[in-house]
Amino acid sequence: MKDQAELLRQKMMQKSVQSRPYNQKVARTLAIVSGKGGVGKTNISVNLAVGLAKINKKVLLFDMDIGMGNIYHLINGNPSLSIVDFFERDFPLAQLIQAGPEGLSYIHGGSAFSSLFEWKEAYQEKWILGLQSLIAEFDFLLFDMGAGATKESLNILQAVDEVLTVTTPEPTAMTDAYSMMKFIHMRDPQKIFYLICNRVESRKEGQETAGRLGSTMHRFLNVKPVFLGAIPEDSAVRKAVKMGQPFLLSFPKAKISFSFEQIVHQYAEEPKETFKEGSRFISKLRRFFTERGG
Repeated sequence: MKDQAELLRQKMMQKSVQSRPYNQKVARTLAIVSGKGGVGKTNISVNLAVGLAKINKKVLLFDMDIGMGNIYHLINGNPSLSIVDFFERDFPLAQLIQAGPEGLSYIHGGSAFSSLFEWKEAYQEKWILGLQSLIAEFDFLLFDMGAGATKESLNILQAVDEVLTVTTPEPTAMTDAYSMMKFIHMRDPQKIFYLICNRVESRKEGQETAGRLGSTMHRFLNVKPVFLGAIPEDSAVRKAVKMGQPFLLSFPKAKISFSFEQIVHQYAEEPKETFKEGSRFISKLRRFFTERGG
């Protein structure tokens, strides 16, 4: 996997960061969020990236929990560099890319020693230019967002094309999921929302949970998230985590993997109905950083 990552880095580092042609294909950008911790957001982020890669999509997964990143634990990775090295040691963003299973790529968010990392004003344009150099190289840029709300994470949430909210049927998780979507919607009324209900006891429970959230969103905000599906409670998840592998790969015949494969295909095909405009991620990100002074 290291050889694959190195080839990808070399390919992208040879490209200039010049403006792309107007009609050049660019990646869809998706932020994965949850209103509260413990709902399985990062596990879903990793398996979504794996699932998209399995159907021949080029995927780059960012661990945005800077200083406390743990995506690599779920794909048995051992990254030597992280996003912190991009900012503080001037490594090109492409050089941080690690190769994951099924050909997906990921960038580590850093761990304990970088827990005091803080964004500086000088990082803003560097970050935007780094992302601009990658957006035409992939089909999907996925951002697994950290739990804390910072100015930078809010800028990313507002700039991405789509937001995937992960919840469970628990009332507190549903309330927090609604609050998160409302918060984002109030800042970008055109945002496309997707919803996954995790750890359900039955498909009916998942549909009812999504139905209540969707009805509340429609009633108060006049927007309804696209329900991608419900994921059943399954011991395969815990076993896969202990193995340091995505459940889609370690337990491909488990009921959770079957359900999740359907979710992956629905999301990948969604542009036919929902995602009609090309990505405006870079231009929006630059505007938000400028308007808020970083």
